[in-house]
Amino acid sequence: MDNLERNKQIATRYFEEFWNKGNTAIVDELCAPDIHVWAPLVGDYNDREEVKAFIAPIHDAIEGYHFDMTAPLIAEGDTVLCRWHANGVVKKDIGFFPGNGTAIDFTGVAIYKIVNGLIEEEFTEEDGMKVLQQLGVLHL
Repeated sequence: MDNLERNKQIATRYFEEFWNKGNTAIVDELCAPDIHVWAPLVGDYNDREEVKAFIAPIHDAIEGYHFDMTAPLIAEGDTVLCRWHANGVVKKDIGFFPGNGTAIDFTGVAIYKIVNGLIEEEFTEEDGMKVLQQLGVLHL
């Protein structure tokens, strides 16, 4: 297996285990100690412990929180791009999300930098405006 395929497998496994299942052990296995995760809706995190700490409250607050990959992964060099779709129902307050029982449904992309088999960086861009509108936080 070449590095591009290996990197796609790492991104897929992390995506499924961490984002969908909330499995924090995968962070120790697949992420560099100084991993940097940036996602506008959830924040900016700078090491394994910070990354592991934010996922459980999200799954606790958003019932049925789930992501699906919506296109084949694209890999070049040490970078893997993943297009996704996410949904769930916000049952508890979390951050600026009111726990008002509102369903959220949105899309985005995640870009992973994977070096020597470890994720060093995850940069996410999502349709945050759509989420804020669905939650009634933003009115246009």
